[in-house]
Amino acid sequence: MVFITLIAAAVPFFGDFVGICGAIGFTPLDFVFPVIAYSKAGKFPKGTGLQLSVQLANVVIGTWFSIVAVLGCIGAVRCVVLDIQTYKFFHDM
Repeated sequence: MVFITLIAAAVPFFGDFVGICGAIGFTPLDFVFPVIAYSKAGKFPKGTGLQLSVQLANVVIGTWFSIVAVLGCIGAVRCVVLDIQTYKFFHDM
């Protein structure tokens, strides 16, 4: 337990790094890749209104969450930069 506390104190902006990992990994895996996979595997009669509406919805969802992932990554990197400027080693203990 002491070792974990020392690591957490040495890296107090660890939450910002978790935010970067979430923006890079979690958002695409949960929102973008399933939309792409569904678009590739979805079998609708070609040229129907249902197919066009599903494709449009998939494009909107994929685009929106790609933008969210990029903005989340930018925000997390910004937080890391701001925290590094005021960081002092073992200051929180």
